[in-house]
Amino acid sequence: MFAGEVQNNKLHLIGKLTASLIHEIRNPLSAIKLNLDLIKMEDSLSSDVLESVDDCLSATNRIEYMIDNLLSFARVVTNGCEHFCLNKITLNAIDLLAVKANKYGIYIETQFEKNIVHIYADKNKLLQILLNLITNAIESYENNVKGKIVIKTILSEENETQKIHWIIQDNGVGISESNQSRIFEDFYTSKENGTGLGLSVCKMLADEQGAEIDFESKLGYGTTFKVTFDVNKMRKLYEATHISYWWR
Repeated sequence: MFAGEVQNNKLHLIGKLTASLIHEIRNPLSAIKLNLDLIKMEDSLSSDVLESVDDCLSATNRIEYMIDNLLSFARVVTNGCEHFCLNKITLNAIDLLAVKANKYGIYIETQFEKNIVHIYADKNKLLQILLNLITNAIESYENNVKGKIVIKTILSEENETQKIHWIIQDNGVGISESNQSRIFEDFYTSKENGTGLGLSVCKMLADEQGAEIDFESKLGYGTTFKVTFDVNKMRKLYEATHISYWWR
């Protein structure tokens, strides 16, 4: 057996063990959250106790966020590709983060390409990319400053190839030039409570989908992330995995 195969088998085993451990953590964590929610419903609690309960809930939410990102690394890569509308799944992601956006006082504006073609990709993995990028945009505003996020979908023609672009723009704190070269590195973060996994997970999942992810940012002015899909590549992938041909 080649050394590379041995290493891959070790990584696969580590991934399975990590996934198993994460699931074991999730069960008691869910019980803790449920009980904290029940305690918070009591009318007789003092403000100090309520504050402590809220701190505990924030901590459990933090743990959940970390294990979800870790689980992304532990998962075995599968081909769960299907056709779906990028605009529609973007609206799903926005709905899931509506409470968080309202909490931060953020307004999310959409500018969708009406005649965009359906993409062929893993819907769950793409949703995770969108959720991470929208979450980062929401959290880019400091000191509860109300802001606006713009999410666009654009269909373009480049070198006789159709490209679909998913773009998110914020006017938050931006990313310093010294940090820009490192934001996709595992465990690198500039956030006080960040895991350093969100963007590296996005990059990994985008690579799996044959998509490209890049960004532009200026400190103090905001950040724009763009995820680009090659329509020809998606079409070839679909044709390679299906006997009959269907494309919209």
